[in-house]
Amino acid sequence: MPSVDNRSSTPDVVIVGAGHNGLTAGCYLTKAGLDVLIIEAANTVGGMTSTNAVLDRAPHHRINEGAMDSSLWRTTTIAHDLDLARYGLVELEIETPYVFLDADGSSLAIHRDPVRTAEEISRFNPSDGRAYLELANALDAAMNVVVPYMNSNPVRPDVRSILSGAGKSALHPTRFGPLAEFMTSSQAEYIDTRFQDHRIKSLLAAVPCFAPISEDGTAWVLIYFGIIHRYGVGRFEGGTGAITDALHRCFSAQGGKLRTGAPVAKVLVESGRAAGVRLESGEEIRARAVITTNNVKTVLGDWLPDGALPKRTADRVPFIPTASSHASSFKIDIALSGRATLSGHQANRHDDVDLRKPAICVTTFDDHVDAWAACARGEVPDPLPGFLILPTGMDPTQAPDGQDTFWFWSGISPVHPSQPWSKLAVPTADRVLEQAGKYIDGLSELEIDRRVMSPVDIEARFRAPDGNVYHVDPVATRFGPLRPAPGLAGYRTPVDGLFISGASTHPSAGICGVPGQQVARVVQRALKDRRWRRSR
Repeated sequence: MPSVDNRSSTPDVVIVGAGHNGLTAGCYLTKAGLDVLIIEAANTVGGMTSTNAVLDRAPHHRINEGAMDSSLWRTTTIAHDLDLARYGLVELEIETPYVFLDADGSSLAIHRDPVRTAEEISRFNPSDGRAYLELANALDAAMNVVVPYMNSNPVRPDVRSILSGAGKSALHPTRFGPLAEFMTSSQAEYIDTRFQDHRIKSLLAAVPCFAPISEDGTAWVLIYFGIIHRYGVGRFEGGTGAITDALHRCFSAQGGKLRTGAPVAKVLVESGRAAGVRLESGEEIRARAVITTNNVKTVLGDWLPDGALPKRTADRVPFIPTASSHASSFKIDIALSGRATLSGHQANRHDDVDLRKPAICVTTFDDHVDAWAACARGEVPDPLPGFLILPTGMDPTQAPDGQDTFWFWSGISPVHPSQPWSKLAVPTADRVLEQAGKYIDGLSELEIDRRVMSPVDIEARFRAPDGNVYHVDPVATRFGPLRPAPGLAGYRTPVDGLFISGASTHPSAGICGVPGQQVARVVQRALKDRRWRRSR
């Protein structure tokens, strides 16, 4: 049932969206003494970080509805600032977050330790091992500058931290050689001209699948490997929803209020400034400031009255890209009645890596190149690249004792296929699971229930246009001061009192929290500057 709170008819801030960014912003603002109301369209908190029992025939299997691994989150101070451990958040680190399984029974792992990774690569190809370690060292030096910028306001960056990081990196100028072509080469060109063995090439193609692999200027996505090695990859006990559960408890403990089942229809604008929101029910909620974490095209293009934005900005909104790559997300969730294994590949590991824990890739470098081209033609790739994960391999609490959940996600499925997804979704899932069954024992025999989500379903569940989990296409021209568009960075909008956050804003999507943390700082400053904050 939707929750209702009437404590304050006019809170200081109303936040639209109870995902982890909205709740993060709410926690910081209530901690600062502001009266905050969060409203959420769904009947549960969490958004894309939700973990819920969504399978009718498996009510005790909890499914991570959108996200899975955390990496950017680990670069932030949010968990420390808000003391989320006190509110039940337990993070689990994966020492070996990604593995490629080859059809010949061999496997190649990406470990948090870059040296261990390079040594494993060297067993297949010594020159590839050296090339990988050289790349890892260059990325590690870049982290000194990249991470402080990612964790600050893109138009008011933390210059002191950035300069400090640049000073550290300057001590090793020769390390930057492998990064020289990051902004000009395609991801495919960069990989294919530096590496030879298909296993490492496949992982370098699979792990950062953010942008069309063959387009110039996409090699920069490999910077994600620098984050893996510097900060590691984590998951959360209880699933990704544990983050929003902890944030919700923190928010409530500080006096914040939240309503679910309350979808927004419009942002109220009076005398040139945001005055609150109107729900689809017709109810109006007034506030001194409005933060939205929804897709920015929806907020600025559909929720604002005509004329609220300057014409030049309004004209730009339709061009904010959500499908420029021709690709979107496809997802499969399965509840299993027992424990799945990877016996063949596990027997060949001869080390301490448990293949039930990492995200697994089974498609090759060439498969990824072909898949992006297929999406551009409006075809479903076959095979469909993606990650195979047994979340319960890392965290058994997400299913009954001795049972598993299975999670598949692809970011390379056509957003506008030549046939409707209503006809394509089931056969696509069947092909994916047939291929996965060659590597994971018991996948078909143990299935209790499944859910298949095409881009159309993802759009409907998360209110994400084109099923885009990034909200705005993660291309190089839509980052930093250009995300989501020129003149809209820095979490402010031209409408006084209306602020934007969430995946549409800097630094990106994923389990991050930085947009929520940063927008809270911007709003505090704005409320103080305009003396909107009510006396206590």
